[in-house]
Amino acid sequence: MRVRPALPFLLLATALTACSQQAEDRTGAAPTPTPALTTQPASTQAADGTPLTVGQWLVEENAVGASAAFREQSGTNALVLACNRTDRSLNLSLSGAAGQPQRYRITVGAQKADVMLAPGGPAGLTAAVDGRQPIFATFADPAAVIMFTGPGMTPLRVPGNAGISRVFAACA
Repeated sequence: MRVRPALPFLLLATALTACSQQAEDRTGAAPTPTPALTTQPASTQAADGTPLTVGQWLVEENAVGASAAFREQSGTNALVLACNRTDRSLNLSLSGAAGQPQRYRITVGAQKADVMLAPGGPAGLTAAVDGRQPIFATFADPAAVIMFTGPGMTPLRVPGNAGISRVFAACA
């Protein structure tokens, strides 16, 4: 029974406390900023300090398939990995020119693989590849450094990119 006579005073005290807190919030507290996502700057060197080719990965999907292109700062596609959904073919294209097919080496960490690239494709040299080979799975690892070497070319060193997994998924 003692609570009943005190109830109006408790309600009044609660209302006054709420009003005083609202006034403080309007005048004293700065509004909380809305979080914004930013793009991560392109890496210019590998974890071991060796330089990478300057550029960025562009991954695209459409009804025909999916592709991942490493575009150099100059706007040239240095490397393209493309899947055609219709026949599940995976093609690797590398910037360059050659009169006949030539052997190029792909190195990712301790893994190495050779590929015969022939004239053609969106970047200049091309080959059909088997995306189930373990070295290609490492292309989707953002921590990986993918290096291409071959006749008459400056070694191409690009970072892996998680988006490349979409190209493999399109061919699965």
